[in-house]
Amino acid sequence: MALSLVKNAQDRLSTDHFGRPMRGVEEVGSTNERAAQWAAKGAPEGATVLTEYQTTGRGRHGREWTAEKGRNLLFSVVLRPGLSPDRFGLLTVAAGVAVAEAVETVVSPHSALLKWPNDVLLEDRKTCGILLESSLAPPDADAVVVLGVGLNVNQSDFPASLADTATSLRLAAGRPVPRPPLLAQVLQSLERRYEAVRTGDAASVRAAFRTRLASLGATRTLHAPGTDEALTGTVQGITETGALRLRTADGTVTEVHAGDVTSQN
Repeated sequence: MALSLVKNAQDRLSTDHFGRPMRGVEEVGSTNERAAQWAAKGAPEGATVLTEYQTTGRGRHGREWTAEKGRNLLFSVVLRPGLSPDRFGLLTVAAGVAVAEAVETVVSPHSALLKWPNDVLLEDRKTCGILLESSLAPPDADAVVVLGVGLNVNQSDFPASLADTATSLRLAAGRPVPRPPLLAQVLQSLERRYEAVRTGDAASVRAAFRTRLASLGATRTLHAPGTDEALTGTVQGITETGALRLRTADGTVTEVHAGDVTSQN
C-alpha cells in the first residue's frame, strides 16, 4: 500500500523538490529517523519517507504518536534550509500553515486552525502534529533538518485518552478522504511555504500563521517542558523567529521558544 500511495501521489505532484524522490515503506520505527539516515547518506533536499505504520512514532518532547495502519499520512521530508538555528522555528510555523491550507481543500466549510507551535486543529481537536528535528552534518556543513508530519486522514476511532482531543479529516468532512491527491497537495503547499521562509518572505508566512492562531487574544498558560514552571498571559502572536508572544498581567511581553500551551488554569 505504501508504494502505491507514493506512486499515485507522485503522479499528481507539481513540486520542484518535495517528494522527489519519495520512498514508501509499509512499517518503520520512525519516518524522521529513516529520513535522517537517508540524509546522512546524501539524500537531496525534498527527499521524503512515507510509511503506513510507525512502531515508535513520536511527537514533541519524546511523546508517543499513535495512528492506525493504512488510514493516515505519516511522512518526513529532508530539508537543507541554510538558515541559522535560531530561525528553525519558522520552519515549523511554515509547515503548520501549509498543512492547514491543504486540509481545508477537503474539509470545507470547516476551517483549519493552528495551536502553537506545531498542531493543526479542526473543531478544536488535533488532526495533525508536526515534528522538526535537526542535526549537524560533518564539520562546516549546513544543518540538516527533518520535518515530520502525522496527519489523521481516515482514522475514525481513537484511544480513550485521545477521544476528546483528537479528530481526523474523515470525521470532520463526514466522508472518506482519498490520500494520494491529499499527499500531493500537502507536499506542494509545504514546498511553497518553506521556500518563502528560505528566500526571505517569512513575513507572509508569519502573517498567515497569525490569522489561523486559535489562541490569539486569549489567555493561556504555557508550561515549560520538563519542569513545573508555568507562565500565564494573553497570546499576542509570534515573533520574527516563530516564538510565542505572551503579555502577562503586569503588561510585560515575553517571548517563549518552547512549551505546551493550555487554557488558563
